[in-house]
Amino acid sequence: MTHRAEKSGGSRLYAAVHQMDHLMNRLTDILAFVGMAALIGAIAIVVVDIIWRRIGGQSLVGAVDLTQFCVMAAASWAIPYAFSAHAHVTVDLIGKNRLRILFKTIDRLIPLLCAGLMAFLLYLSWGRAMEQWTYGDVSQNLAIPMILFWAFLLTGMAISTLVCLVQFLKLLLTDEKS
Repeated sequence: MTHRAEKSGGSRLYAAVHQMDHLMNRLTDILAFVGMAALIGAIAIVVVDIIWRRIGGQSLVGAVDLTQFCVMAAASWAIPYAFSAHAHVTVDLIGKNRLRILFKTIDRLIPLLCAGLMAFLLYLSWGRAMEQWTYGDVSQNLAIPMILFWAFLLTGMAISTLVCLVQFLKLLLTDEKS
């Protein structure tokens, strides 16, 4: 039995949560990689547009639409990675040594609160995305369906919610961060 399994009594629940945590980490790594590739694509589009303006005297048709599409993918899929990697900025206003029990409780609740916030934002965004779907909105130059832009945001929020819930369960079972 591993050290972690001994801490949690070797339960099947811990094994399932640990496996889900591993799966979420791999998924967020892949999404972050694809998002960064999209960001590189956005940079390439802007560079080609600048060169085309210098050479041809015109802008590249659809450059703004494609750049926005790529940036939406990068930004939306980086959010779950930030939750998974614990890459958020924290500020200690009051020394943690003085109120250790209070801060330990807060640290345990943060993933649950983040999951709740992301679920709420997903709920609100879903309604707006469905309006876009119903109206059939498209981008200005290339007529890319706007629901595709929203799909990045919605999947990023949904995966972020799952990552936070898995982290909360892991904290409950083992009192350790991923």
